[in-house]
Amino acid sequence: MSIHDIPDDQLRRGDIGCTILCQMDFATNPQRWWLGYGDLTAGGVEYNGTGDVIQISAINITYGMSAGMVRFNIPNASPEMVARCDNQAAEVNNRVCRIFYQLFSTVERGGKHSGRLIGEPMAIFTGVMRDMRSTSSAESREIELEAYGRLSRQGRAPYGRWTDADQQARYPGDTGLGLLAALKDKSVTWVPAS
Repeated sequence: MSIHDIPDDQLRRGDIGCTILCQMDFATNPQRWWLGYGDLTAGGVEYNGTGDVIQISAINITYGMSAGMVRFNIPNASPEMVARCDNQAAEVNNRVCRIFYQLFSTVERGGKHSGRLIGEPMAIFTGVMRDMRSTSSAESREIELEAYGRLSRQGRAPYGRWTDADQQARYPGDTGLGLLAALKDKSVTWVPAS
């Protein structure tokens, strides 16, 4: 669903709020939560309220793609939460994380209550999670988890190299890069078309 599917009269009144919904597909215990209190069903999915327990870093929203990194933070984690956080790489790393906006009404209008949901959740970030870590001191305990969007790997080296061996590993029988090694120190003279 798009924000364009919501009637203009609802959007232009100035009495609409928005909240964040999050789906974290952990390996054994997927979580669906929202930044509010109590349970919420949106788009056919039930989300548990976290109140102000979880904090989310600024989200860089780009049109059609999730480019950046989002950091989730639990600044006042309990000792039990910190203990469960350790050694969770298999549970967390490379698992999908999605963040949605959900619009809702902030006033009662036409017999409809305030807080009612408007439209379906709108996806604003899709990425993979990694690097869950905790820090503990005498004064505080904190858990941090990062999720990386689809384009966040742009500056990293690609998988493999442009060699015949790597091409054969990807596509057995492909001969497209078979002559590449022979061209290593060759100079090519380009003759302009006449």
